[in-house]
Amino acid sequence: MGAVLSPALLLAVRINSKGREVLYLAKGDSVKLGCPYVLEPEDNGPQGVGIEWIQITPERPGPEKVFLSYQDHHVNYGSGSGLQDRVAFVQNDPSQYDASIRLADLQVSDTGTYQCRVKKNTVAVHEVIVTVEEKPAAPQCWAEGEVIEGSSIVLRCYSRGGASPLSYQWAKLASGYGGGHLPSGTIQGRAPGDLIIRSLTEVHTGVYQCRVTNRVGYSACQINLTIGPKGRRVGVIVGSILGSLLLLSLLGLLIYALICRYRQKECQRACSDCRSSTGGTMTRACNVCAHHTYSPHGISYMQCQHGDSDERAAALICNEGIRHQVACPAL
Repeated sequence: MGAVLSPALLLAVRINSKGREVLYLAKGDSVKLGCPYVLEPEDNGPQGVGIEWIQITPERPGPEKVFLSYQDHHVNYGSGSGLQDRVAFVQNDPSQYDASIRLADLQVSDTGTYQCRVKKNTVAVHEVIVTVEEKPAAPQCWAEGEVIEGSSIVLRCYSRGGASPLSYQWAKLASGYGGGHLPSGTIQGRAPGDLIIRSLTEVHTGVYQCRVTNRVGYSACQINLTIGPKGRRVGVIVGSILGSLLLLSLLGLLIYALICRYRQKECQRACSDCRSSTGGTMTRACNVCAHHTYSPHGISYMQCQHGDSDERAAALICNEGIRHQVACPAL
């Protein structure tokens, strides 16, 4: 179609809808922009019906651009609007009293004012103001605090995307499905998505849903709240203490085994020194080794006892005040 149609003073063509509509739509959705019309007696005559759809956007100021038109049984698509691949008349023949169109895969950039102009001998105009926004992103739900009987917890809900303002609403679902109400003991927290539950009881057990809403849609998440018995905390503490004591006992046994091993090696070395001090003439077994403290210097030495006689080995290590006796290995 050629130049833009200019409205006449006599609006004989009548569009069967409000003069202006305001729509808030979600990104990615499709929408029908209605423009049904009737012809008044003033429009009788051989001239065909002409239809134009015009987009007016703040981002693209300038002369009006027709992105879709109909004239003499031909549909024409405009260029430069980015809509030509996503728009179409609802009716195959728009001259049959319906100039409505459908926009698919809406984008935020599609926000603007859309005018439907229908002309025969006169002109009628219908405007639709479209605002395309992102609906809330899928939120996350979680609980903070010990979920045991008698305690208090906070259910948190947060959405990381979506056009503001975002509204948060919690509900306890009936058997996990459908809408529900909140039991007593629940209050709104400081953050918009917080729900405080005080003095947990079995009444609070169940599935909770957080619904995040804005002007163009909503998203939701759920959390299943299972309350444990009050004694669970005591059981956890007692279990932790017993586990710590067991670990300390095992560590003590390990240290004792290492000490015994060390003493055994010292006895073997001392008995070897005992045999050397006798010139290899000992015939009886070295059967006992003992550490003694030699005063006043606190020097511990090893003594090997061989039957009725004693042979003393050389001084070994300092070991103040400690006196012990272990079996000495056989020669």
